[in-house]
Amino acid sequence: MREAWEKDLSRQRLRIDLSTLSDSEAAAMADFLGWPTHKTGTVTINLPRLDALLHSSGLSAGLAACLTAACGPLHDEAARRRASKAARDAASDQLWAEAAAHPAVARHPWLQAWLADERRTGRMPAPARRQVLADALAVLAALPDPGTGLARLATRVLGHAHALDDGPVQAAVLRALAWHDDQPGAPEDSAGRRMLWASAGVALDTVSSTVLVLGLIMPGNGPAVATLAANAAAGLPARLTLGQVRHYLDAERIPAASTTATVFVCENPTIAEAAADALSTRCAPLVCVEGRPSVAANLLLQELRNAGSQLRYHGDFDWPGLAIARPIIGSGALPWRFGATDYQDGLALNDRPKPLPAPAGEVQTPWDHALARTMRDHLMAVEEETVLDRLLADLAAGR
Repeated sequence: MREAWEKDLSRQRLRIDLSTLSDSEAAAMADFLGWPTHKTGTVTINLPRLDALLHSSGLSAGLAACLTAACGPLHDEAARRRASKAARDAASDQLWAEAAAHPAVARHPWLQAWLADERRTGRMPAPARRQVLADALAVLAALPDPGTGLARLATRVLGHAHALDDGPVQAAVLRALAWHDDQPGAPEDSAGRRMLWASAGVALDTVSSTVLVLGLIMPGNGPAVATLAANAAAGLPARLTLGQVRHYLDAERIPAASTTATVFVCENPTIAEAAADALSTRCAPLVCVEGRPSVAANLLLQELRNAGSQLRYHGDFDWPGLAIARPIIGSGALPWRFGATDYQDGLALNDRPKPLPAPAGEVQTPWDHALARTMRDHLMAVEEETVLDRLLADLAAGR
């Protein structure tokens, strides 16, 4: 009875085996509790009711006083649990407050909302939450880091090359990147994780991340320069791995103003293929990002911008195409036939337009605000291949 009372004096019920009591004890209990007949076997006693009966009896003392007299001082387990919970809540508040004050949040304010979601959903593993949060935020503070490798990032930030291969820190970072990318959660497949890391400039290795180019020549020496020159002379597309791009940049670094004034950038490899077939060596320098740009593509485009090249970008007129275009144009590229008028011209050329679903939210096209409005009005896609002839004419003229 003492243990039951200590655990929770407001709700506890206690089962008692009356066979352990003498007949006179059982009869006295029945009379005191007001049972209509003397019960036998196991019975349930409501402790708050028993406490009230004791208070109203001639003893004028409650159950706690009786138990204390019989067994010694009682411990308020409910109060202890409340105090323990209050301490845990205070520690949790401090933990998340420290996370919100991390330099990563100052650099990326959107992390504030992500942290609130992490706390609300309880995705962080409790036993190591403080360390997981600290490590994940340290990694996020170092992103984006164009051209870096996962092992290199892990070594630089966490001190171990395999610290981001798997585990709760990697999972937390990927959930944050997915949150920033408006994805419902971190992808479970390796291809999805690769793309999510790539969105932050991180490659899982130096060979699977590649960039496709045509007619691009770089100054200097070395294998990447020789590969580009040989393929440009033959009018053939060339594919550089992230390792080759890094090797070139480490060995050469493009001198400022040493590149072709304009470099065209397209989304789909069919444009590069058609340009090689139709124009061969007459094609202006062209970089193909092949959908969402890889780490290799982003690193090459950044280096071309830094060296003074003017990038001109064209992609598909659909919602994913606009999502790909925004960071490229936002980083300094100019649109290449990629405005509202160009979209309407493409619609006129399209015999079998592909319907577009209504976008889930607001779509931004800062380089031409009318483009998003016009696409929302028509809800039809215009793929790059639809306007191929016009793109080829530009590539042939170099403008």
